Amino acid sequence: MDEVSTEFLAYIIGIIILIIFYIIKLPRIGANEPPLVPYTIPILGHTYNYFFNARNFFKKCKEQYGECFSIYVFGRVMTIVSRSSLNEVFINHKDFKLSLSEFLPFDMLFENISDFDKVTQLNAKLVKEITGKIDSYTSIMQKYLLEGIDKFIGDCKDPKEFLSIWELMNHIIALPMANIIVGEEVASHEDVNDTLEFYTSQPDFDYSNPKIFHYYIDVLFVLIFGSVGTTSEIITNGIFDLAGRPECLNELYEEAMIIDKECNGSITLPDVQKMKKLDSFVKEVLRHSDDTLKFLHKVTSESFTFSNGYTVPKGRRVNLYMDDVLKSKDAYGDDAEEFKPFRFVNANSSASKVDRNYAVFGGGKHACPGRFFAIHEIKLILHKLILKYNIKTKSGKIENKKYIGPISLPPKKALIFENRK
Repeated sequence: MDEVSTEFLAYIIGIIILIIFYIIKLPRIGANEPPLVPYTIPILGHTYNYFFNARNFFKKCKEQYGECFSIYVFGRVMTIVSRSSLNEVFINHKDFKLSLSEFLPFDMLFENISDFDKVTQLNAKLVKEITGKIDSYTSIMQKYLLEGIDKFIGDCKDPKEFLSIWELMNHIIALPMANIIVGEEVASHEDVNDTLEFYTSQPDFDYSNPKIFHYYIDVLFVLIFGSVGTTSEIITNGIFDLAGRPECLNELYEEAMIIDKECNGSITLPDVQKMKKLDSFVKEVLRHSDDTLKFLHKVTSESFTFSNGYTVPKGRRVNLYMDDVLKSKDAYGDDAEEFKPFRFVNANSSASKVDRNYAVFGGGKHACPGRFFAIHEIKLILHKLILKYNIKTKSGKIENKKYIGPISLPPKKALIFENRK
Protein backbone atom coordinates (compact mmCIF):
# COMPACT_ATOMS: atom_id res chain seq x y z
CA MET A 1 0.00 0.00 0.00
CA ASP A 2 1.49 3.33 -1.04
CA GLU A 3 1.89 6.36 1.28
CA VAL A 4 -1.14 8.23 -0.14
CA SER A 5 -3.42 5.22 0.38
CA THR A 6 -2.20 4.82 3.97
CA GLU A 7 -2.93 8.46 4.79
CA PHE A 8 -6.37 8.21 3.14
CA LEU A 9 -7.20 5.07 5.15
CA ALA A 10 -6.12 6.76 8.39
CA TYR A 11 -8.33 9.73 7.49
CA ILE A 12 -11.35 7.49 6.86
CA ILE A 13 -10.78 5.58 10.12
CA GLY A 14 -10.55 8.91 11.98
CA ILE A 15 -13.88 10.05 10.55
CA ILE A 16 -15.51 6.75 11.48
CA ILE A 17 -14.22 7.03 15.06
CA LEU A 18 -15.57 10.59 15.32
CA ILE A 19 -18.97 9.47 13.99
CA ILE A 20 -19.11 6.58 16.46
CA PHE A 21 -18.12 8.89 19.31
CA TYR A 22 -20.76 11.41 18.25
CA ILE A 23 -23.46 8.72 18.13
CA ILE A 24 -22.43 7.44 21.57
CA LYS A 25 -22.51 10.96 23.02
CA LEU A 26 -25.66 12.01 21.20
CA PRO A 27 -28.09 13.24 23.86
CA ARG A 28 -31.19 11.13 24.32
CA ILE A 29 -34.26 13.02 25.50
CA GLY A 30 -37.36 11.27 26.83
CA ALA A 31 -40.84 12.01 25.54
CA ASN A 32 -41.92 14.08 28.57
CA GLU A 33 -38.66 15.93 29.12
CA PRO A 34 -38.16 19.68 28.61
CA PRO A 35 -37.27 20.49 25.00
CA LEU A 36 -33.61 20.24 24.00
CA VAL A 37 -32.43 23.49 22.39
CA PRO A 38 -31.13 22.68 18.87
CA TYR A 39 -27.40 23.02 18.24
CA THR A 40 -25.19 22.85 15.16
CA ILE A 41 -21.77 21.81 16.47
CA PRO A 42 -21.58 18.05 17.24
CA ILE A 43 -20.19 17.00 20.63
CA LEU A 44 -19.60 20.61 21.74
CA GLY A 45 -23.30 21.40 21.57
CA HIS A 46 -24.03 24.66 23.43
CA THR A 47 -20.70 24.83 25.26
CA TYR A 48 -19.49 27.90 23.37
CA ASN A 49 -22.64 29.93 24.10
CA TYR A 50 -22.59 28.69 27.71
CA PHE A 51 -19.12 30.18 28.20
CA PHE A 52 -19.05 33.22 25.94
CA ASN A 53 -22.64 34.36 25.44
CA ALA A 54 -24.47 33.14 28.53
CA ARG A 55 -26.79 36.06 29.32
CA ASN A 56 -28.11 36.57 25.77
CA PHE A 57 -28.16 32.84 25.04
CA PHE A 58 -30.35 31.90 28.02
CA LYS A 59 -32.62 34.88 27.51
CA LYS A 60 -33.31 33.78 23.91
CA CYS A 61 -33.77 30.16 24.98
CA LYS A 62 -36.36 31.21 27.57
CA GLU A 63 -38.23 33.29 24.98
CA GLN A 64 -38.29 30.47 22.42
CA TYR A 65 -38.66 27.33 24.55
CA GLY A 66 -40.42 28.45 27.70
CA GLU A 67 -39.87 28.03 31.42
CA CYS A 68 -37.95 24.75 31.24
CA PHE A 69 -35.52 23.67 28.54
CA SER A 70 -32.38 21.57 28.21
CA ILE A 71 -28.96 22.34 26.74
CA TYR A 72 -26.01 20.15 25.82
CA VAL A 73 -22.72 21.21 27.46
CA PHE A 74 -19.55 19.34 28.42
CA GLY A 75 -20.93 16.25 26.67
CA ARG A 76 -23.96 16.10 28.99
CA VAL A 77 -27.53 17.33 29.04
CA MET A 78 -28.34 20.06 31.56
CA THR A 79 -31.89 21.21 32.28
CA ILE A 80 -32.49 24.90 32.97
CA VAL A 81 -35.48 25.90 35.09
CA SER A 82 -36.86 29.42 35.22
CA ARG A 83 -38.91 31.42 37.70
CA SER A 84 -42.16 29.45 37.74
CA SER A 85 -40.42 26.09 38.30
CA LEU A 86 -37.34 27.15 40.23
CA ASN A 87 -38.94 27.03 43.66
CA GLU A 88 -39.94 23.40 43.10
CA VAL A 89 -36.25 22.49 43.12
CA PHE A 90 -35.76 24.21 46.50
CA ILE A 91 -38.75 22.68 48.25
CA ASN A 92 -38.26 19.11 46.98
CA HIS A 93 -34.99 18.46 48.76
CA LYS A 94 -35.43 14.68 48.73
CA ASP A 95 -35.50 14.75 44.92
CA PHE A 96 -32.66 17.24 44.36
CA LYS A 97 -29.31 17.84 45.99
CA LEU A 98 -26.82 20.64 45.52
CA SER A 99 -24.03 19.53 43.24
CA LEU A 100 -21.14 21.91 43.90
CA SER A 101 -18.66 19.14 43.17
CA GLU A 102 -19.66 19.41 39.51
CA PHE A 103 -17.51 22.54 39.17
CA LEU A 104 -15.39 22.56 42.37
CA PRO A 105 -13.15 19.57 43.26
CA PHE A 106 -14.29 19.31 46.88
CA ASP A 107 -13.12 15.73 47.11
CA MET A 108 -9.57 16.94 46.42
CA LEU A 109 -9.78 20.09 48.57
CA PHE A 110 -11.24 18.26 51.58
CA GLU A 111 -9.99 14.71 51.32
CA ASN A 112 -11.18 13.71 54.80
CA ILE A 113 -14.85 14.33 53.95
CA SER A 114 -16.93 11.81 52.04
CA ASP A 115 -20.46 12.99 52.89
CA PHE A 116 -20.88 16.71 52.22
CA ASP A 117 -24.61 16.59 53.01
CA LYS A 118 -23.74 15.57 56.58
CA VAL A 119 -21.20 18.41 56.83
CA THR A 120 -23.75 20.90 55.48
CA GLN A 121 -26.28 19.84 58.12
CA LEU A 122 -23.68 20.06 60.90
CA ASN A 123 -22.51 23.53 59.87
CA ALA A 124 -26.10 24.70 59.41
CA LYS A 125 -26.76 23.77 63.03
CA LEU A 126 -23.66 25.69 64.12
CA VAL A 127 -24.59 28.76 62.08
CA LYS A 128 -28.07 28.80 63.59
CA GLU A 129 -26.53 28.80 67.07
CA ILE A 130 -24.23 31.69 66.14
CA THR A 131 -27.10 33.63 64.56
CA GLY A 132 -29.13 33.18 67.74
CA LYS A 133 -26.39 35.07 69.60
CA ILE A 134 -25.84 37.70 66.93
CA ASP A 135 -26.43 40.61 69.28
CA SER A 136 -23.67 39.46 71.63
CA TYR A 137 -21.31 38.91 68.67
CA THR A 138 -21.87 42.41 67.27
CA SER A 139 -19.31 44.07 69.55
CA ILE A 140 -16.66 41.46 68.62
CA MET A 141 -17.50 41.86 64.95
CA GLN A 142 -17.28 45.65 65.19
CA LYS A 143 -13.97 45.54 67.08
CA TYR A 144 -12.19 43.38 64.56
CA LEU A 145 -13.73 44.97 61.48
CA LEU A 146 -12.31 48.30 62.65
CA GLU A 147 -8.98 46.61 63.37
CA GLY A 148 -8.96 45.12 59.87
CA ILE A 149 -9.92 48.41 58.22
CA ASP A 150 -7.11 50.21 60.06
CA LYS A 151 -4.62 47.45 59.26
CA PHE A 152 -5.37 46.90 55.58
CA ILE A 153 -6.69 50.32 54.46
CA GLY A 154 -5.50 52.67 57.15
CA ASP A 155 -5.17 56.44 57.07
CA CYS A 156 -6.08 57.86 53.67
CA LYS A 157 -5.43 61.54 54.35
CA ASP A 158 -3.71 61.40 51.01
CA PRO A 159 -5.89 59.36 48.64
CA LYS A 160 -4.80 55.72 48.29
CA GLU A 161 -5.34 53.51 45.29
CA PHE A 162 -6.28 49.85 45.85
CA LEU A 163 -6.50 47.32 43.05
CA SER A 164 -7.32 43.87 44.50
CA ILE A 165 -10.49 44.86 46.35
CA TRP A 166 -11.90 41.35 46.78
CA GLU A 167 -8.61 40.16 48.30
CA LEU A 168 -8.59 43.25 50.52
CA MET A 169 -12.08 42.48 51.80
CA ASN A 170 -11.13 38.84 52.40
CA HIS A 171 -8.35 39.98 54.75
CA ILE A 172 -10.65 42.34 56.64
CA ILE A 173 -13.55 39.87 56.96
CA ALA A 174 -11.24 37.07 58.09
CA LEU A 175 -10.45 38.87 61.36
CA PRO A 176 -13.97 39.01 62.85
CA MET A 177 -14.85 35.60 61.40
CA ALA A 178 -11.81 33.97 63.02
CA ASN A 179 -12.56 35.58 66.37
CA ILE A 180 -16.20 34.49 66.25
CA ILE A 181 -15.66 30.99 64.87
CA VAL A 182 -12.63 29.88 66.92
CA GLY A 183 -12.65 32.46 69.71
CA GLU A 184 -10.48 35.47 70.44
CA GLU A 185 -7.74 33.58 72.28
CA VAL A 186 -7.11 31.12 69.46
CA ALA A 187 -7.55 33.72 66.72
CA SER A 188 -4.79 35.88 68.23
CA HIS A 189 -2.27 33.28 67.00
CA GLU A 190 -2.05 33.55 63.23
CA ASP A 191 -0.32 30.16 62.85
CA VAL A 192 -2.92 28.22 64.81
CA ASN A 193 -5.86 26.28 63.35
CA ASP A 194 -8.34 24.84 65.80
CA THR A 195 -11.93 23.66 65.97
CA LEU A 196 -14.82 25.19 67.81
CA GLU A 197 -16.12 23.84 71.06
CA PHE A 198 -19.18 22.99 68.99
CA TYR A 199 -17.19 20.47 66.96
CA THR A 200 -15.33 19.03 69.94
CA SER A 201 -18.64 18.37 71.67
CA GLN A 202 -19.92 16.16 68.85
CA PRO A 203 -20.47 12.52 69.90
CA ASP A 204 -17.90 11.11 67.47
CA PHE A 205 -15.16 13.65 68.21
CA ASP A 206 -11.95 12.09 69.54
CA TYR A 207 -8.65 13.96 69.96
CA SER A 208 -6.76 10.67 70.01
CA ASN A 209 -8.09 9.67 66.60
CA PRO A 210 -6.17 11.58 63.90
CA LYS A 211 -8.72 10.67 61.23
CA ILE A 212 -11.62 12.17 63.23
CA PHE A 213 -9.55 15.19 64.22
CA HIS A 214 -8.59 15.94 60.61
CA TYR A 215 -12.17 15.39 59.54
CA TYR A 216 -13.39 18.20 61.81
CA ILE A 217 -10.59 20.47 60.65
CA ASP A 218 -11.88 19.98 57.11
CA VAL A 219 -15.44 20.62 58.33
CA LEU A 220 -14.25 23.94 59.77
CA PHE A 221 -12.49 24.82 56.50
CA VAL A 222 -15.73 24.12 54.60
CA LEU A 223 -17.52 26.58 56.88
CA ILE A 224 -14.84 29.24 56.35
CA PHE A 225 -14.71 28.54 52.61
CA GLY A 226 -18.44 29.05 52.30
CA SER A 227 -18.73 32.09 54.56
CA VAL A 228 -15.69 34.33 54.15
CA GLY A 229 -15.43 34.11 50.36
CA THR A 230 -19.11 34.71 49.59
CA THR A 231 -19.49 37.47 52.20
CA SER A 232 -16.43 39.35 50.98
CA GLU A 233 -17.63 38.97 47.37
CA ILE A 234 -20.93 40.66 48.23
CA ILE A 235 -19.09 43.43 50.09
CA THR A 236 -16.75 43.95 47.14
CA ASN A 237 -19.68 44.26 44.73
CA GLY A 238 -21.30 46.68 47.15
CA ILE A 239 -18.21 48.87 47.40
CA PHE A 240 -17.95 49.09 43.62
CA ASP A 241 -21.66 49.91 43.38
CA LEU A 242 -21.09 52.73 45.90
CA ALA A 243 -17.90 53.99 44.31
CA GLY A 244 -19.52 54.45 40.93
CA ARG A 245 -22.58 56.23 42.36
CA PRO A 246 -21.46 59.24 44.47
CA GLU A 247 -25.05 60.42 45.00
CA CYS A 248 -25.92 57.05 46.56
CA LEU A 249 -22.79 57.11 48.72
CA ASN A 250 -23.68 60.59 50.00
CA GLU A 251 -27.22 59.57 50.92
CA LEU A 252 -26.00 56.50 52.78
CA TYR A 253 -23.40 58.66 54.54
CA GLU A 254 -26.19 60.88 55.87
CA GLU A 255 -28.03 57.85 57.29
CA ALA A 256 -24.78 56.48 58.75
CA MET A 257 -24.00 59.79 60.47
CA ILE A 258 -27.42 59.88 62.16
CA ILE A 259 -27.09 56.32 63.47
CA ASP A 260 -23.47 56.82 64.54
CA LYS A 261 -24.44 59.89 66.55
CA GLU A 262 -27.32 58.06 68.23
CA CYS A 263 -25.16 55.11 69.33
CA ASN A 264 -21.98 57.12 69.94
CA GLY A 265 -20.04 54.89 67.55
CA SER A 266 -20.85 51.62 69.34
CA ILE A 267 -23.22 49.70 67.09
CA THR A 268 -25.73 47.19 68.47
CA LEU A 269 -28.20 44.91 66.70
CA PRO A 270 -31.07 47.45 66.93
CA ASP A 271 -28.78 50.08 65.37
CA VAL A 272 -28.04 47.79 62.40
CA GLN A 273 -31.78 47.20 62.02
CA LYS A 274 -32.29 50.99 61.72
CA MET A 275 -30.12 51.09 58.58
CA LYS A 276 -33.11 50.97 56.23
CA LYS A 277 -31.44 52.65 53.28
CA LEU A 278 -28.31 50.56 53.66
CA ASP A 279 -30.39 47.37 53.87
CA SER A 280 -32.19 48.33 50.66
CA PHE A 281 -28.86 49.05 49.00
CA VAL A 282 -27.45 45.65 50.03
CA LYS A 283 -30.54 43.87 48.70
CA GLU A 284 -30.16 45.66 45.37
CA VAL A 285 -26.47 44.71 45.28
CA LEU A 286 -27.48 41.07 45.75
CA ARG A 287 -30.27 41.34 43.17
CA HIS A 288 -27.67 42.56 40.69
CA SER A 289 -25.13 39.90 41.58
CA ASP A 290 -25.48 38.93 37.90
CA ASP A 291 -24.96 35.17 38.10
CA THR A 292 -26.99 34.01 35.11
CA LEU A 293 -27.23 30.48 36.53
CA LYS A 294 -26.85 29.47 40.16
CA PHE A 295 -27.39 26.59 42.59
CA LEU A 296 -26.58 23.65 40.34
CA HIS A 297 -28.54 20.59 41.50
CA LYS A 298 -28.72 16.94 40.52
CA VAL A 299 -31.82 14.75 40.47
CA THR A 300 -31.42 12.04 43.12
CA SER A 301 -34.79 10.27 42.83
CA GLU A 302 -35.66 7.94 39.96
CA SER A 303 -37.17 10.94 38.18
CA PHE A 304 -38.92 14.19 39.03
CA THR A 305 -41.99 15.68 37.38
CA PHE A 306 -42.54 19.44 37.61
CA SER A 307 -46.01 20.90 37.98
CA ASN A 308 -45.84 21.96 34.32
CA GLY A 309 -45.71 18.27 33.32
CA TYR A 310 -42.04 18.03 32.33
CA THR A 311 -40.10 15.09 33.75
CA VAL A 312 -36.33 14.94 34.31
CA PRO A 313 -34.50 11.63 34.89
CA LYS A 314 -32.25 10.55 37.74
CA GLY A 315 -28.74 11.99 37.55
CA ARG A 316 -29.77 14.97 35.42
CA ARG A 317 -28.05 18.23 36.29
CA VAL A 318 -30.59 20.99 36.88
CA ASN A 319 -29.42 24.59 36.92
CA LEU A 320 -31.47 27.56 38.05
CA TYR A 321 -31.92 30.58 35.77
CA MET A 322 -31.38 33.31 38.37
CA ASP A 323 -31.50 36.24 35.94
CA ASP A 324 -35.09 35.32 35.16
CA VAL A 325 -35.93 35.53 38.87
CA LEU A 326 -33.98 38.58 39.99
CA LYS A 327 -34.71 40.75 36.95
CA SER A 328 -38.37 39.84 36.56
CA LYS A 329 -40.56 42.74 35.45
CA ASP A 330 -43.57 41.01 37.00
CA ALA A 331 -41.88 41.20 40.40
CA TYR A 332 -39.85 44.42 40.15
CA GLY A 333 -41.57 46.50 37.49
CA ASP A 334 -40.49 47.83 34.12
CA ASP A 335 -37.24 49.15 35.63
CA ALA A 336 -36.21 45.70 36.90
CA GLU A 337 -32.94 45.85 34.94
CA GLU A 338 -31.94 49.14 36.60
CA PHE A 339 -29.87 49.43 39.77
CA LYS A 340 -32.03 51.46 42.15
CA PRO A 341 -30.31 51.48 45.58
CA PHE A 342 -33.36 52.55 47.58
CA ARG A 343 -35.91 50.41 45.77
CA PHE A 344 -36.85 48.50 48.95
CA VAL A 345 -36.78 51.25 51.60
CA ASN A 346 -40.56 51.31 52.06
CA ALA A 347 -41.24 47.81 50.81
CA ASN A 348 -40.95 45.92 54.13
CA SER A 349 -38.58 43.56 52.36
CA SER A 350 -35.21 43.07 54.07
CA ALA A 351 -32.05 41.88 52.37
CA SER A 352 -32.16 38.59 54.31
CA LYS A 353 -35.80 37.75 53.53
CA VAL A 354 -36.19 34.89 51.06
CA ASP A 355 -39.09 34.66 48.62
CA ARG A 356 -39.75 33.22 45.16
CA ASN A 357 -38.62 36.45 43.47
CA TYR A 358 -35.49 36.88 45.59
CA ALA A 359 -33.71 33.55 45.71
CA VAL A 360 -30.11 34.70 46.19
CA PHE A 361 -29.90 32.59 49.37
CA GLY A 362 -31.79 29.62 47.98
CA GLY A 363 -35.32 28.83 49.06
CA GLY A 364 -37.57 26.68 51.19
CA LYS A 365 -36.48 25.27 54.53
CA HIS A 366 -32.99 24.71 53.17
CA ALA A 367 -32.33 28.39 52.42
CA CYS A 368 -28.90 29.51 53.59
CA PRO A 369 -29.04 29.60 57.41
CA GLY A 370 -26.13 32.06 57.51
CA ARG A 371 -27.91 34.81 55.58
CA PHE A 372 -28.96 36.76 58.68
CA PHE A 373 -25.44 36.77 60.06
CA ALA A 374 -23.95 37.60 56.64
CA ILE A 375 -26.28 40.56 56.00
CA HIS A 376 -25.61 41.83 59.53
CA GLU A 377 -21.85 41.73 58.93
CA ILE A 378 -22.11 43.23 55.44
CA LYS A 379 -24.14 46.18 56.69
CA LEU A 380 -21.78 46.71 59.61
CA ILE A 381 -18.61 46.86 57.51
CA LEU A 382 -20.21 49.03 54.83
CA HIS A 383 -21.46 51.37 57.58
CA LYS A 384 -17.93 51.73 58.95
CA LEU A 385 -16.36 52.22 55.51
CA ILE A 386 -18.97 54.82 54.52
CA LEU A 387 -18.34 56.79 57.71
CA LYS A 388 -14.56 56.71 57.37
CA TYR A 389 -13.88 57.08 53.65
CA ASN A 390 -15.04 58.71 50.47
CA ILE A 391 -14.67 55.94 47.89
CA LYS A 392 -14.61 56.37 44.13
CA THR A 393 -13.60 54.43 41.06
CA LYS A 394 -10.32 55.44 39.47
CA SER A 395 -12.07 55.74 36.12
CA GLY A 396 -14.89 57.87 37.53
CA LYS A 397 -17.41 55.46 36.01
CA ILE A 398 -19.48 52.49 37.16
CA GLU A 399 -17.26 49.46 36.66
CA ASN A 400 -18.59 46.26 35.10
CA LYS A 401 -18.27 42.82 36.63
CA LYS A 402 -16.19 40.06 35.10
CA TYR A 403 -17.91 36.97 33.69
CA ILE A 404 -16.83 33.35 33.39
CA GLY A 405 -19.63 31.72 31.49
CA PRO A 406 -22.83 32.14 33.56
CA ILE A 407 -20.86 33.11 36.71
CA SER A 408 -20.04 36.72 37.60
CA LEU A 409 -17.07 38.03 39.59
CA PRO A 410 -16.51 41.49 41.10
CA PRO A 411 -14.74 44.09 38.95
CA LYS A 412 -10.95 44.02 39.00
CA LYS A 413 -10.49 47.76 38.61
CA ALA A 414 -8.85 50.20 41.01
CA LEU A 415 -10.69 52.13 43.72
CA ILE A 416 -9.59 55.31 45.47
CA PHE A 417 -10.06 55.65 49.24
CA GLU A 418 -9.82 59.06 50.88
CA ASN A 419 -10.51 60.10 54.48
CA ARG A 420 -13.76 61.94 55.10
CA LYS A 421 -13.08 65.61 55.70
